[in-house]
Amino acid sequence: MTALLEVTDLRKSYGSTVVVDGFSLSVGKGELRCLLGPNGAGKTTCMDLIAGRQRKSGGTVLFNGEDISSLSEHQIVRRGIGRKFQVPAVFRELTVRDNLEVAFGRSKGPFRNMTQFGRSAGIRRFDEMVGLIGLGDRQDVVAGVLSHGETQWLEIGMVLMQDPSLLLMDEPTAGMTEKETLKTSQIFNALKGAHTLIVVEHDMSFVREIADIITVMHQGKRLAEGRIADMEKNASVREVYLGTEGIH
Repeated sequence: MTALLEVTDLRKSYGSTVVVDGFSLSVGKGELRCLLGPNGAGKTTCMDLIAGRQRKSGGTVLFNGEDISSLSEHQIVRRGIGRKFQVPAVFRELTVRDNLEVAFGRSKGPFRNMTQFGRSAGIRRFDEMVGLIGLGDRQDVVAGVLSHGETQWLEIGMVLMQDPSLLLMDEPTAGMTEKETLKTSQIFNALKGAHTLIVVEHDMSFVREIADIITVMHQGKRLAEGRIADMEKNASVREVYLGTEGIH
């Protein structure tokens, strides 16, 4: 499988505090990779470094063969990397449809994006997204009254409106009901192949449903990597993260 993202010896320090310590990661095109680890392992910081939200202290981040680690966050978005945060960032006073229109394209200007949306490509993209996230019958509803799960799906749709090659998802099922989590797994599985995903997640039942490969972090380093069955048997992973009962 051809690598889309290559992270090598990535480091991030705040003074004498080391948060990411020589972390390396290779993710193939069309793969869904889950990034696991206990709180404070450095997972979200790694996502920030890949997306340009923070500056690295050392190492390289290659995306499609290009070193992007010195680019701005906006430049990285334009290269084709989309980011969803744990707390949904939607326009609560706008409708579902308006939110998706604003997100269309990669311009800094939301109104320019809405103008571009009126073209046939934008309309096709909208129809595809509302079908994928299951909000077709909610498109005229103001985002502020959506349920938590619906709000999460809307933000996923907003990221996807830009048609990124790589999606970075930070705890997308946090606060969801079991039914909402199941639907989210269906959305993510539908994205495999056409998109590459890196998902930070704590819900192991969700991880079991979606992950191709799991990378486990501990104290800023890569502790282990492999398929979920292998991680269940890995003594180091069980000790620092999964516990003696393994994955349920």
